[in-house]
Amino acid sequence: MREHKKKKNPAATMMITSLAYIVLGIVTVIFPQKVLDVLCYALGGAMTVYGLFNIISFFIDRDDGMYFELVIGVISTGFGIFALFSPGSIATIINIPIGIVIIIDSIMDMKHSLTLRTVGMKKWWIPFIISVAMIIFILVTIFFKNIFGEILMILLGISLIYEGVSGFSLIVLLNRYHKEYDRNQRMIDTEATDVN
Repeated sequence: MREHKKKKNPAATMMITSLAYIVLGIVTVIFPQKVLDVLCYALGGAMTVYGLFNIISFFIDRDDGMYFELVIGVISTGFGIFALFSPGSIATIINIPIGIVIIIDSIMDMKHSLTLRTVGMKKWWIPFIISVAMIIFILVTIFFKNIFGEILMILLGISLIYEGVSGFSLIVLLNRYHKEYDRNQRMIDTEATDVN
């Protein structure tokens, strides 16, 4: 007997991601400094583990290993240890990875907005423009973070909350318009069959 693999549900994945954004955003807004400290240590720990893994992997498979892997391992480990012992230095750039995540998610929202256009939503351009504005805003926080000062983490938290809410909204809209589109297609097919 063949085993049927369960198909991944992209809508469920989007909902979980959106919920995670909302929770992380709320926590960031309420405890900006604590979140910043945790992120710095988490980044340092992750980079150290990643670097050590590459170094160990290189020496285990030394015959087939690439020196590039060793270089990446040493650099990552060095950066990770530096981050763990000097989190304040990393705090000045932690907005960059957070910003990149938000930018990637905003690009996905733009893609979903275009999907809404294909299924007939008249105001698909509203979430599209908002996503573009979000990308511009995040780029400003990355390149001109001194403008925002101590409230930068709070603004990033608000951005995460928005991305989560936006994700939920787009899921609902996509499901609704897909159902309407499928229903209209079935009616057209039925009418065409009756005519023939």
